[in-house]
Amino acid sequence: MGEKFSKHGIRRLIFAGKALTADRDAAQPAGSAKQHALRSWYASELGRRLIAAEMRVIDPLLETLFGYHLLYIGCCADSRLLETSPISHRITLGLGGTSPGAEESPGLISDPDALALQNDSIDVLVLHHELEFAEDSRAVLREAVRVLRPGGHIILIAFNPLSLWGVKRLVLACWPYRKESARLPPWKGKFRKLKRLIDWLEVLDVHQLNSFSAMHELPVAISDRSSSIGRLAEIMSRLGSRLNSPFGATSVIVGVKQSRPLTPALRKWRSPMPTPIQGVPSTLQGHSKQSEV
Repeated sequence: MGEKFSKHGIRRLIFAGKALTADRDAAQPAGSAKQHALRSWYASELGRRLIAAEMRVIDPLLETLFGYHLLYIGCCADSRLLETSPISHRITLGLGGTSPGAEESPGLISDPDALALQNDSIDVLVLHHELEFAEDSRAVLREAVRVLRPGGHIILIAFNPLSLWGVKRLVLACWPYRKESARLPPWKGKFRKLKRLIDWLEVLDVHQLNSFSAMHELPVAISDRSSSIGRLAEIMSRLGSRLNSPFGATSVIVGVKQSRPLTPALRKWRSPMPTPIQGVPSTLQGHSKQSEV
């Protein structure tokens, strides 16, 4: 790794608010095709409705989280996703900074499971539908927690298998005539239960502060919101939000990284118990001294 990618050089680039770029055209991230497919799906009618529903939950959270540096890991290109955050320095991970707020924030070109960032350097981290499509979800989560400073907050957004969206994913995977649809995002992702994600965070010393559920509508495209199915979607959305239903399309987890003590607690040592001395007859040239007495 050259001088451009030294630890101090990377840190200077990040804190100076500049983009981290490199000649990596020959070695693009393995998930570049996945990122393009997801970005295209987010631009669809169903994807826009999902992002709008998630923003209604995420926006009040970002307003209360302060710091100097915010890191976004995901494929959504909607710049409004992070606009309520008071943090001005927003780092987006993706293909050349085409993620939220790319117009005013730098883009970090790096693999999500090997972030080119210092330990404990990020104040707020948004992990947006990345674990479902990563080859090693645990590695991605470990890297996210590694760069998060003690006391920093993480907002994890993931698809919920215990929802109508999870049911549609299972149907597409099992239905023999629609296997091609099952291989398209977001239905080809790995939907994980909320309890498992919380367990993963607790193993990494991240304490859960709160969890929410978003997007309580049907997983179908609605061209006319004034139609009967459009009105049904509005009723389902309002009812699910009012009842705080856990069966929404996405789960949102807010956690804080616990700080470990710099010096371990001193152990209260006890005085060692005296060892009884047992007499052993010494020998000299094969004869015991006791035999000479």
